[in-house]
Amino acid sequence: MNQRNTFISGMVAITFLIISCSKFEPEAPDDDNILDGPVSGLTYEQNRQFLAGDIAFNNEIFTPATGLGPIFVATSCGSCHAGDGKGTPFTTLVRFGQTDSTGNKYLHLGGPQLQNRAIPGFQTEVLPNGATSSKFTPPANTGLGFLELVSDEDILSMSDPEDSNGDGISGVPSLDIYRNS
Repeated sequence: MNQRNTFISGMVAITFLIISCSKFEPEAPDDDNILDGPVSGLTYEQNRQFLAGDIAFNNEIFTPATGLGPIFVATSCGSCHAGDGKGTPFTTLVRFGQTDSTGNKYLHLGGPQLQNRAIPGFQTEVLPNGATSSKFTPPANTGLGFLELVSDEDILSMSDPEDSNGDGISGVPSLDIYRNS
């Protein structure tokens, strides 16, 4: 009888603990705030193209036979950008190198992103001596298809490093994409 009471008390305590912890879980976002899925108003062909890309993004696993390696960060897009969104603390990546007027001094050593995995027979990258580094969470990539339609000139013209227009937003485009393309 004593073992039975102990078992029941333990089960009640575990149930209470699970219910209490669920209060700390974030609530699911409203449907109109979920960023995974096509925008409204697409034609049949555009929707088909979106779905094909979405399937490839989330389901395609790269292998050496399909172009992976020899060093890499992940074997699929969705492994870093779960649900087409921002990464998590478990999917951080390391960027390294110093940029000055001559560009990143470590590109010849593999920068700017550390590739911490390798196929058999190859070595992963290591941070070069003297290189600065930072950990980043993979950014959300929702809407990047729309951004692709904005010209480089328009993006560069919106540079506002000191918030001179007073809209509360300051920043400059990352020039790495222009130097390395």
